[in-house]
Amino acid sequence: MLTLNKNSFTLPRVEKSQFINLLRLGLEYDRTQNTYRISNYNNTKKLIDALSSILNEEKICFLQKCNICNKYFPCSSCKYAESCTTKDLPFECVCQNCLKKVTNCDSKSAPKPKKEKTPKTKIQQKLM
Repeated sequence: MLTLNKNSFTLPRVEKSQFINLLRLGLEYDRTQNTYRISNYNNTKKLIDALSSILNEEKICFLQKCNICNKYFPCSSCKYAESCTTKDLPFECVCQNCLKKVTNCDSKSAPKPKKEKTPKTKIQQKLM
């Protein structure tokens, strides 16, 4: 299994037709750094298939970016990896450390919501 960062990864030199196909599938090429990055997520399955054939890898996955701390992490480190529908795709998620912090904070300091009394309207007051 090969893990790539969706913002910057390198590929071996490819033929012109393969290069055009990669661009159509949603990659951008940075000529100054000779790197690729994903700019469009509409064809991620086809893109992964194309990358796996170019790199001769059976399984390609992408690092996830944590929405809270902005760190990159692999899906394999997550305890929800088996039930996740976006596993190994180049999207954003919440890392285990931030998930633990959020669940600990919620369970310790979450006050129970109070039921608010609704004010009686004039019609209800007259009927009583």
